[in-house]
Parts: sequence; structure tokens; C-alpha cells
Amino acid sequence: MEKTSGTFAEDILERIFTPATKPSALDQAEHTLRHPKRLVYVAMSNRNFYWRNHVQKFVLDSGAVPISPFMLFDYYLLHTVPKTVVREAMNNLIARSDEVWVFGRISLGVKVQIGIARRLNKPVRYFDISELPVAVLPISAETAEEEIRD
Repeated sequence: MEKTSGTFAEDILERIFTPATKPSALDQAEHTLRHPKRLVYVAMSNRNFYWRNHVQKFVLDSGAVPISPFMLFDYYLLHTVPKTVVREAMNNLIARSDEVWVFGRISLGVKVQIGIARRLNKPVRYFDISELPVAVLPISAETAEEEIRD
């Protein structure tokens, strides 16, 4: 049986009680490159625009990186750019994402985004946001509801 030296115990105590240093920008960049997070395209109806920050937080808290058209393009860049240009940009983001997460009721535009994701073999997850700001609840594709058009 090996004897435990006092210096070994001191080494352990030193590691426990030494304040952790904040990682440098280089350390953070290296960690990101070695352990990339999933890119999640956030699909949601224009009617849920006001929940965009809560949805962003939910995706980040889930350990993924959100790609949210409403955060990138506001509401079609306040209608200063043709919708077709913004839609093309959004479709490119879907193609580059790892997954598509659908929040709230499904509008026609979201339905098309889901179709693009499925044709590209992207996983699609659905979430009920009717309890926001308190909760976001995962649901199945079968229980996801379509938006009623006026």
C-alpha cells in the first residue's frame, strides 16, 4: 500500500482553493472550434414576433445557438427590402442550420420552412409557447396547431 505524502494533499488543496482564471479569448475560440454547438433555426409566425427574445433565451439555455430571422432581419427590415430577398436569406439559414425548432402555431410561412427543413433532412422540433414568459413546452408534430388565417 502506497503512503500518501503531505505534499500530495497540499497539491490537491492548492488546486481546490486557487481561484479559477477566466479563459482568454484564444482559449474560448479554441474551445468553440473543438466543441461547436448545434445551430438551430428558429421558425415562428409573425404573430409571435414579440416573444422573439424569450425564444432566443430558451434556445441558448438549451445549449444551442439560435438563428432567428426576427433577430437578424427584424420585421422584413422594416419593409425596406423586398420580402423575396429576406425569404431567400432565411432559406439559406435553414440550409446551414443543424435543426429547425418551431415555436407556437404554424403559419403558412412556417409551414414552408418546415417543408424546406424536411426536404433537407433536418430534424424538426415543435414547442408550445402559450405559457410564455413562464414556460416553453416541447410538443409533437401531431399536436402542433396551424394558425387560423384572418
